[in-house]
Amino acid sequence: MAEQKRIATSKVAGTWAWFFQRFSAVALIVLLGIHIYISHFSGVGEETGEEPLITFGEVSVRLDQLSYIVVDYLMLAMVLFHGLNGTRTVLFDFEKFARHQKVIDITLFVVGAVTLIWGIVILFPFITSGG
Repeated sequence: MAEQKRIATSKVAGTWAWFFQRFSAVALIVLLGIHIYISHFSGVGEETGEEPLITFGEVSVRLDQLSYIVVDYLMLAMVLFHGLNGTRTVLFDFEKFARHQKVIDITLFVVGAVTLIWGIVILFPFITSGG
């Protein structure tokens, strides 16, 4: 009979990953609702007097509001965390990846951090354009 190898994992780390996966899912639902409301129902388009087209000027007007910036950045952070944590969970279901847990954790953290910073930097031209 083949001997099975046990891979050492932390129940505490798995519990936190599980908890934050659920937390980020709920946060995404709430943030998406807020985003849809402020994008379509808050009357921001009335300030420009334009048709409801998505233009650089329209986005700049919206991003003059702190609430819009906060919601967009929080949504970006939650989407990144939720997606990368889900990827991590799926990878660790396979024994060959579970053996390299530390490398995968560091790689996903770096990918998430770089992508979050990149997403923040990308919105700066819209925020600083002054409408």
